[in-house]
Amino acid sequence: MRELLLLLCQYPFREENREPLRDQLAKVQNWTKLVGLVNAHGIIALAAYNIKESGLVKEVPADAMASLENGYKQSMIRNLWLVERWREVNAILSDAGIKHVLLKGMALEHTLYGSKGLRQMNDNDILIKRDEAIKAWELLQNNGYLPGISKSAIHRKIMLNIGKHLPCLFKNGYAIEIHHDLFKNNSSNDPVDEAIEILIEDTKAWILSGDLQIKHLTDHFERHASEGDCQLRLYADIKLSDETSNINIEDRFIDNPIQCMNPEFMRTSYKINFRTIPVRYKLPFLLGDIFPSLEWMKNRYKCGEAKAFLYYPHRIGKLLWLI
Repeated sequence: MRELLLLLCQYPFREENREPLRDQLAKVQNWTKLVGLVNAHGIIALAAYNIKESGLVKEVPADAMASLENGYKQSMIRNLWLVERWREVNAILSDAGIKHVLLKGMALEHTLYGSKGLRQMNDNDILIKRDEAIKAWELLQNNGYLPGISKSAIHRKIMLNIGKHLPCLFKNGYAIEIHHDLFKNNSSNDPVDEAIEILIEDTKAWILSGDLQIKHLTDHFERHASEGDCQLRLYADIKLSDETSNINIEDRFIDNPIQCMNPEFMRTSYKINFRTIPVRYKLPFLLGDIFPSLEWMKNRYKCGEAKAFLYYPHRIGKLLWLI
């Protein structure tokens, strides 16, 4: 299965992959599982593309091929919709004189993947200079983009110092995430200042410069893998950006790319995040995490107020994770 999935997530299609792909398709015994797996890895559009480009559609059962092609069409429609939603964000920020850089999916879809709907996306991520991030976040809220339930009032006050991005904003099913840092060991050069200009149809946009793009994608992939979320979609991004990259995806993620609810990965994720927080904000972060707002507790545990109170002692387990 590993070899087949690696062939299905490549772009552009290569002639030398035709026969290896034919051989691997012939070995598939459970097509329902395969379709579900490429979807879980975020490469259903790429899978449909590679099978069609290789001329091997007849090697795939009709119902499985229909599911793959439907996934591809949905990805195209979704990406077009995301572009239209982003245009509004772009107009709001540009009118305020705030420059933003497109990250990950949107940047790659309209450069390396050729605007064909092949890079599946769920939302938009943008990078804004740290000293303008809060202003941009609040400006979007004034225009109807609202954050989810805040974990605690303490976290709200220190949110610029407990992660690389601000709480996600939502509007009519659209999600936008404002990043203010790419790496914790930032150089003196600002990625926003070094950004490269591109066009998305007739709209000017900015993306990370080449070396920063690859470094960011690699850092993003490794961070997700350590947290139990390791998709071939992210692996493909890196290999397409840099064929010489020695990035690898572990076998344990091939059949199950999303394992972030596994207690082992949850603990690891929590500790990694805690280490990146500046010392002066560690204690406030812990207090806000162990004693979150009642509204957040009700939403987290799907219960009423009375039962939510009973879950507070459970939160102390976070300290055990750190110990």
